[in-house]
This record gives sequence, structure tokens and C-alpha cells, in this order.
Amino acid sequence: MSEHASRKKMVLADLSLFFVAIFWGSNFVIMKNAFEVIEPFTYLGFRFTLAALLLAPFFWKRLARAGLKEYLAGILIGFFLFTGFAFQTIGLLYTTPAKSGFITGTAVVIVPFLYFLIYKRSPGFWAIVGGILAAIGLYFLAADEITGFTLGDGLTLVGAFLFAAHLISIAVHVRDKDPIVLAVTQIAFTGLASLAVAFIFEPTAGMFDQPFLIWAAILYAIIFCTIGAFVTQTIAQRYTPPTHAVLILSLEAVFAGLFSYFFWGELFTARKLGGAFLIFAGIIVTEMHPFVRARFIAGRAAMARRGLPPQ
Repeated sequence: MSEHASRKKMVLADLSLFFVAIFWGSNFVIMKNAFEVIEPFTYLGFRFTLAALLLAPFFWKRLARAGLKEYLAGILIGFFLFTGFAFQTIGLLYTTPAKSGFITGTAVVIVPFLYFLIYKRSPGFWAIVGGILAAIGLYFLAADEITGFTLGDGLTLVGAFLFAAHLISIAVHVRDKDPIVLAVTQIAFTGLASLAVAFIFEPTAGMFDQPFLIWAAILYAIIFCTIGAFVTQTIAQRYTPPTHAVLILSLEAVFAGLFSYFFWGELFTARKLGGAFLIFAGIIVTEMHPFVRARFIAGRAAMARRGLPPQ
């Protein structure tokens, strides 16, 4: 594959992740209402298990051809996804939503660190700069409620590391394994593990007092935020590095704020707008660098062909 074709696929992959961030951001509004009548792990269990059951008939041939290594890789990816949700959910009981969102978003600076440990090479100066800009932007989005450090904050930070590991594990395995098998397996594992936790720890009384609200929330999450989002994310990460993926997915916090503004009347202040701008700036810095570098190299090559000294 030529370098130009590779860059084009990377742009398309990153654009698809942008839409994933929109759907995940919108789901905060829906989940907030649903969690008033359904417990979180029960919700996650229904959401992910039903999504896996809906996906399996469409891809049964690919699932039947898959080997043990692909399923084990999918289970590992699913383990990081489920435990990330678990620590984030439990941590949310002891901290504020704004702090939870900010700490979870620190995955933008955790991923480059894990990238270095796994690949034994730096993700690049501009990827690190983009991650730092995005982390500062996330801070501005949540700064009103960031005071002190609680048990919930610590649990949420563990969740952030697990979500970062989820992104890295996809990047490691998607290069040589079927992304559909990885996506379906991680979704199924997360759903079954969530149902097991819900069965043991969560009450079910009253959860179907408002069945339309519950099932509308679950169906939206199944179609757009699970089937669409996780299949798209897994395929996209074949063509874009995890440092790009985590930066773009950090826009989830921006879109959550925008949907909160439009549907809850939550204020979107100048400070939050500045935070959103910094996140976009971090993404632009990271996205544009390969193209600027390619143009610079092409320019030097053209000058060399003309016998001109490099500028």
C-alpha cells in the first residue's frame, strides 16, 4: 500500500471514530435518565449481550471460521473493556460525574505511555503534544468540580488505565486478526460479565416500572453506541494508531457537554468552550502532522531533483 493510500485510509478511519465519539457523547443524556430506574450493570448486561446476539447471525460464517487465538484475543479486549466500565461505574458512586469524565479522559496521556511500553518506540512528539492539549482541555471541561482526590477518583483512574489498555489491545491484535470476530467477542464478554455482576449484586425490583424508557435507552445504546460504535472502532484501529484513536474519542466529553446543553439546559460556559477548543487543537496537531511532513519531504525531493540546495 502506498503512503498516500495509507494516509487516506487513516483519515477515513479517524473520521469514523469522530462519529463514534458523537454517539457515545449523546448516550450520556440517555443513560442519566435510564439509571433512575435501572441499575448500571443490569443496563450494561442487556446492552452488550443483546448487541452480541444481534451481531452473531450476520457474521456467523466469519465467527465459525475463527480460530482459538482470535477468540482469546477478543476475550482479552473484552476483559479490559468490562473492567474499565466496572471501575468507572463503582468509582462514580464516590465522585462527581465531571471528575469521572475528566479522569477517564486522561487515557489520552496514558495511551502514549502504554504505546511506548508495548511497541518500544515513541508515538511521536506531536502525538504527545496533542494528548497533553486534550488532557488540559478535558480539565477545563470539568474544572468546576475537581477538588481533592477521593476513593472514587482512584477507582476511576484505574478505569482510565483499563480503557487505555483496551485501545492498545485492539491495536495489537487487529493487524492480523478478523476485526469482526474481535468486536463480537469483546461485546459478548462484556455483556455476560456485566450480567453476572448484576445477578449477584444488583436488585431488579422496580426496574420495569417504566419499560418504554428502559428499552428505548437500551435499544439506542445497542444499535448506535455498541454495534455501530465498537465494530467501527475495532475496524478503524486497523488503519490508525491508538494515539489518534484515543484523541478523537476524547471528543466524547465535548459532545456529552453539548448534548447536556441542548437537552438538560446545562451551561456550556466560555471555559468549557475553551476546553473543547484545546481538545480539537490537540486532534488537529496530531492529524495534520503526517500531511505536513509528507509535503515537506516531497518539497525537499523536488528541490533535489532540480539540483537546488534544501531550504
